[in-house]
Amino acid sequence: MNALCPPLTAPVRHARFQMCPQRGLTLVEIMIALGLGLLLISAVGAVYLGSNQTYRAAQDGARIQEAGRYALDVIGRSLRQAGYAFVTSNQSAAMPTFAGIPLTGTDGSDGAPDVVTTQRDMTSGDQSCVDSSGSGFIQESFNLDTTNFELQCDGTIAAAPAAPGGGQPLLEGVEDLQFLYGIDTNTDQSADRYVAAPGNWNQVVSARVCVLVRSEDQGSAPSHQTYDNCAGALGTAATDAERFSTATDTRLRRAFVATFTLRNRITVIP
Repeated sequence: MNALCPPLTAPVRHARFQMCPQRGLTLVEIMIALGLGLLLISAVGAVYLGSNQTYRAAQDGARIQEAGRYALDVIGRSLRQAGYAFVTSNQSAAMPTFAGIPLTGTDGSDGAPDVVTTQRDMTSGDQSCVDSSGSGFIQESFNLDTTNFELQCDGTIAAAPAAPGGGQPLLEGVEDLQFLYGIDTNTDQSADRYVAAPGNWNQVVSARVCVLVRSEDQGSAPSHQTYDNCAGALGTAATDAERFSTATDTRLRRAFVATFTLRNRITVIP
């Protein structure tokens, strides 16, 4: 207890207030309190921003995963059905043969996206990626709109489908579409090697697809991402440096690869 400030009693109350005036915080104490407050707010803000960035990256990663799965599912289903010949209910009838062109494609020059086109006989209730009515056989052509980064499908149902071009957008955020074709050179119904441009499309028994998908919004990656491109994912890169690409923005990117068997080209279905 301060000796200059004895316990408060009624006779000395007025004198004590004069001897011991109330004191506030000094300027140094105020500055220290403000500094500690700013430090605490900065720490809370950093935690919030970090959590928000992690959430955005996880959300965009999930969207990329779903987009890649969808693209491979749609293209793969068309590849597996390529060359299907309609089978009648007459068991004594001879096995039918497909009259169209089961599979063709165009290899993009200088790393440009590829185009693949499949054909199959139409069955009851079957439909293409665009048309849902018609007669004859179904043609589906998958290509990439490099201006809007959209996966497109030009689908027709007709007795003699026209040459493909353009099509209906199926998926946004697709930057690359590449194909390799497994060719069977010794008629054992197994791919002996994979090439970008088969000399004989009748030798193709499987197809390997790469789809490069990016996130819709920027800011998903903390910096310019270095990622496996389709050349790296398909194993066609000549050097290790060509396997990777560096993004010019802060979007996430991922290459998805799958191999599909042309089931109507082989007698043993895996």
